[in-house]
Amino acid sequence: MRRAIADLKAFGKMFVRSKIGTFFTFVFPILLIVLFGAIFSESESQEITLHVQDADDSDMSHMLIEIMNNTSVVNLEFIPADEDIDEYIVENSLTLALRIPEGFEVNVTYALMNPSANASVNVTIYGDPSKATYGIATSVVSSSLSYMNYGLSGTRPILGMDVESVAPEEFSYIDFFIPGVVGITIMTTPMFAMASICSEYRNRGFFKLLATTPLRKSEWLVSKILWYMFVLYLSFALMLIVGILLFGLKVTLTLIALVVVAVGVLLFTSLGMLIGTITKNPETSAAIANVIMFPMMFLSGTFFPLEGMPSYLQSIATVLPLTYVNEGLRDTMIYGNSGSALTNLAVVVVIAVIMFIAASKLMSWKKK
Repeated sequence: MRRAIADLKAFGKMFVRSKIGTFFTFVFPILLIVLFGAIFSESESQEITLHVQDADDSDMSHMLIEIMNNTSVVNLEFIPADEDIDEYIVENSLTLALRIPEGFEVNVTYALMNPSANASVNVTIYGDPSKATYGIATSVVSSSLSYMNYGLSGTRPILGMDVESVAPEEFSYIDFFIPGVVGITIMTTPMFAMASICSEYRNRGFFKLLATTPLRKSEWLVSKILWYMFVLYLSFALMLIVGILLFGLKVTLTLIALVVVAVGVLLFTSLGMLIGTITKNPETSAAIANVIMFPMMFLSGTFFPLEGMPSYLQSIATVLPLTYVNEGLRDTMIYGNSGSALTNLAVVVVIAVIMFIAASKLMSWKKK
């Protein structure tokens, strides 16, 4: 372990001397925060997914669902009828949901048959009133109810809407954005650097020289992972400080978030090593790293919510490891949803272990 620490110190000095590495670790993410924070602090996505729980499962409730679906404004996803909707919203970090109550059709029929009773039947929409998506969802539900009212009774309002807030506190775009910037920094810094380093070390014969020293291959790998954990924790802290000072960042730093960062570093350092091991030269490794990184950067919910993307892009996002890093950070730092955060962390752990084992097995200090 002492040899690993010695190599860690030497590698750290070399990293600090690299202006490119320092720039992309510390300066580049801050520039992203400042620019995107200034541009999008007041912005919200206009494409929404509305989760619906149909506790009645009747012809009348199906009619309302069909009317909403025909608006082409919302993408409906369904919550099982036997779920407690309040718990489901928390467990799945939902920002919008609609509940059609049990007895919906019976109560509507009664109201139609007894006009003198002035009875009304309400559905309940759950959401964060500070979000623009909330206004869109309530407008869709309200207009659908009005359309159904007109078809059922002419002008008499039978169907109505109750509202419930699901936001413990108001979050802005910058709160959503910061974990994404942390995620892409975890990805780009170690992955790009290690892809180039491993390829260059092999081509210049540095690995053969290392093979003549007491330093083991596993110790060399551990020293690199420890170094990137160190610099990325510093970068993480700097991002939080800048976000708080400039934009009033309201995210919560948790132990789960720190673990996600550490495991993410293990994952992308190992992936970078793997790329550098299987490519012939640094230029090729850099090209392959960029081909892998840039789709992940924009398709993993870094800058915009996944639910705002087309369904086929959401499907692609489910196979990208950065998606689980980003979602894990947001679940624990924004929504306080430890269960979902741990699920995402578990996926990251599995991928990280696979990548580390593959990089360790394929890396050779004796082959050029």
